[in-house]
Amino acid sequence: MNEEQLPLIQILDVLANEQRMEILRKLKSPRTSFPPQDEGDPVRDGVCVSSIQAGQGLAFSTTSKYLADLARIGLVTVKRSGKWSYYKRNENAIKAVVARLKAEL
Repeated sequence: MNEEQLPLIQILDVLANEQRMEILRKLKSPRTSFPPQDEGDPVRDGVCVSSIQAGQGLAFSTTSKYLADLARIGLVTVKRSGKWSYYKRNENAIKAVVARLKAEL
């Protein structure tokens, strides 16, 4: 299911969490918002969960849950490489949600 098929209220429910919103904001400029990561380019490949966790100061399990929530509604994409997961913003999905908000409100 993509962000256009989800009820808008479900998307807003995920975005109603300050930490999830902060993760999305920080992913706009991943090189300066998160600690350096051992592998992959944070802009091209995404940001490793452990870097996001360190940058947010959250427990690993909480960070993983928040990222899974954002991925479920399509606002971030995940790239898996071995045992590591890298997240980045899905700009097209974010624009679609903004457009839906403008249309519905």
